[in-house]
Amino acid sequence: MRDFSNRYIYVFSAVMVLIVAAVLSWTSLTLKPFQQKNIAIEMKRNILASLGVSATAATAEEEYAKYIREGVAVDASGEIISGVAAEDLVIKAELAKPEESRQLPVYKAEKDGKSFTVFPVAGQGLWGAIWGYVALESDMNTIAGVTFAHASETPGLGAEIASLPFQAPFVGKQIFDESGNFVSISVMKPGSYTPDNHTVDAISGGTITSKALQKMLLNSLGAYKNYIAKNKIQ
Repeated sequence: MRDFSNRYIYVFSAVMVLIVAAVLSWTSLTLKPFQQKNIAIEMKRNILASLGVSATAATAEEEYAKYIREGVAVDASGEIISGVAAEDLVIKAELAKPEESRQLPVYKAEKDGKSFTVFPVAGQGLWGAIWGYVALESDMNTIAGVTFAHASETPGLGAEIASLPFQAPFVGKQIFDESGNFVSISVMKPGSYTPDNHTVDAISGGTITSKALQKMLLNSLGAYKNYIAKNKIQ
């Protein structure tokens, strides 16, 4: 067996590390456009889902163009920010910024002759990130539909936020009370409250995730409160 000097081994190892790093870097750069496109398509599918429109990866862009009229960015005061596209913004990152520097994405849609506005929401669940979209009717108060997703909530428990049975009761609920105050939506344990226009049932056995989703809606929709108030039909 041939003996190799320590110097040879070190040089060989260094060369191999450089080669592997170069290959991984090239692979990452090559795949990045595809990854970004897949992320954009998934976002469009979720926005459409909040409007009750089902789309596949193959049909998402066509359906999105059919129903979504405009994507804009708004500041904390509720004013539209010129020259900024909603699709370029990540709601979780914007909510982490100081209020005065936020650029919040808003999507305006039309379906069956009616106007809707879709707001992205984001928060922290029991085990990881949770997020979704809330579509409001033209009165900027009544929920037309929602869609929620998660990174790592418990299957059969917190993960149920992504299921239709949990999401369906949000339709028709309202985020402002009778006096015009923003109250968002409460997610309460069945039997612990009197049913009203601002409350839905929590997930059985998934109380922590349910409360995390309630907080997500309060914080995320609350960030749009000024924009909603300026566009709300009295």
